[in-house]
Amino acid sequence: MKSSPPTVEAVSAMDKWTEQNDQQLLSHIGMGSKAAMTELIGRYYQRITDFAMRHLSRKADAEDVTQETFIRVWRKARDWQDRQLPPHSWLYRITYNLCIDELRKRKPETDVDAQYDLSTDDSPENNVYQLQKDKLLAAAFTTLSHAQRTAIVLCNYQGFSNKDAASVMDITVEALESLLVRGRAKLRKQLCENN
Repeated sequence: MKSSPPTVEAVSAMDKWTEQNDQQLLSHIGMGSKAAMTELIGRYYQRITDFAMRHLSRKADAEDVTQETFIRVWRKARDWQDRQLPPHSWLYRITYNLCIDELRKRKPETDVDAQYDLSTDDSPENNVYQLQKDKLLAAAFTTLSHAQRTAIVLCNYQGFSNKDAASVMDITVEALESLLVRGRAKLRKQLCENN
């Protein structure tokens, strides 16, 4: 049976959610709107997964944390107003806390290949040099504290401002800047020693 194209009303309803800002979406999610939740997931799923992957290094764990993040958003969206955080910062804070919880459960690992899922697709662009570079960076990241790693990921990979990253981590901007300086210096040192 062939499905018919969406009606004008259905397209209009979908467009309604894409035009909402994150605060409006959270408000609707707090009232139980599944359509608003679907829109929020569409906006942030990949970014949250990438953020979790930088901490957990295993795709399956990162995806589990991402799913748990959105489950918590669904359950707690009504309470978000009391948090004094922009919605994207709240999402990252939830994810960060879940990552820390996951890391506490793990036993320490010493094998970088086992700890980091550096598998690549078989496309011609991915070559041996890139894989080696990824392994070196992954190994250097293991030398950072969780706080340093989070600060660098938020600011360098996720595009957060220092103020927003500090908000996610629930620290002062000065403390975040200190983490960035020390973390970047440690990364540089590790990468220079391995080259």
